[in-house]
Amino acid sequence: MDRKLFLLLMLILGSLTICRAQNDGKITIKGTIIDGQTKEPVAFANLGLLGTVAGVASDVDGRFELTIPDKYSTHVIRVSAVGYAPQEMKVYEAQAKPDFTIILRPVTYGIGEVDVYGQLLIYKKMLQNVVSNINKNYIIRPYNYEGYFKYLTRTDGQEKVKEATVTIYDAEGYRREDVVSAFNEVNYKFNQVRRSEPAACIWDGLTYFDDILTADIVRNTRNVLDLVNSRDYKLKSKGKLVYEGDSVQVIAYQAVNPSLSTTGDPSVQTYNGEIYINLKDLAVLKNVTEITSRDFNRLGRNLVTVGEKPKSDVKMTITTTYKKLRSVYFLSGIQIVYSYQEDGKEVGGEMEYLTTRVNMDTPTPVKGRIYYEDIQANEEFWNRFSTYFEE
Repeated sequence: MDRKLFLLLMLILGSLTICRAQNDGKITIKGTIIDGQTKEPVAFANLGLLGTVAGVASDVDGRFELTIPDKYSTHVIRVSAVGYAPQEMKVYEAQAKPDFTIILRPVTYGIGEVDVYGQLLIYKKMLQNVVSNINKNYIIRPYNYEGYFKYLTRTDGQEKVKEATVTIYDAEGYRREDVVSAFNEVNYKFNQVRRSEPAACIWDGLTYFDDILTADIVRNTRNVLDLVNSRDYKLKSKGKLVYEGDSVQVIAYQAVNPSLSTTGDPSVQTYNGEIYINLKDLAVLKNVTEITSRDFNRLGRNLVTVGEKPKSDVKMTITTTYKKLRSVYFLSGIQIVYSYQEDGKEVGGEMEYLTTRVNMDTPTPVKGRIYYEDIQANEEFWNRFSTYFEE
């Protein structure tokens, strides 16, 4: 064989070997999930590898990145989200489409909107049954969530982004008691942090994570699941849909006279939303809350600010999702999108939390809550980090 040809072949084979080693025997699939009708991104869609616990959830922009061992190349990926028809594809089919788009089709069936007194009682009773079944459907012992947190702020088109990995510890599990009990029993700490630019002021070191915790409406009180406040809510059916083969009832709600005790917001003006309930086991799968308010507290609902400039035109949308692991549900993801006016400027922000690991067997206690951090970014950690879910 010609010596030059031989050297060329060896170089090509060597390059293939290096690429294989760099990939470390894994397959990475990236893409975006969008709504087939609105073309908007679908947040918290589930991408699971059938027959395994491997999977990820799409972020607030519908993007995802799934990395799995290449031995699963013939397995099936199932893509699902509440309110959409699921899709399935082979791993090798998805792998062949770099940075591709998955389109989910909305599905709904059943009755349309109604607002009849008799049916109002039916949905109040259904919410009562949801609460009474929390101890069957959710974790009722100490646990840890390991999760990914992203906080983006936007002022006059200028953006700042903070990313963090967070450990949450719940000393009691999903037991609905009162605000003080939940505050004392659920703690968290920041582990790794990365910023889009260096911290310039004390505000850049604040964690802003309390609002994520209070958005877990199953674990926390002062929301539509508070039975003592049931008279303060109007309820009506938004129909039924199918999710993972189960029938799901969608109930629209509106707080008649919203207040701190019914919504958890001292400045609330309007408070309404939709809650998605699995009729098979009466578990909450998803909740979307729309809020308008007289003011906005940058420190979150659990803290008090002094001397802040007043805000106006405050709008907030909170989306909370739950998934099933083994025989219980856990908090899968939370998205908080807000906007307001301050000194004539449009200010907005987005918070995103995704659970990447659940530990119910040997949880590690966490004391207190971290409201300020000055953690230096570990680029080596972030270069290999992904929001891959593992038990």
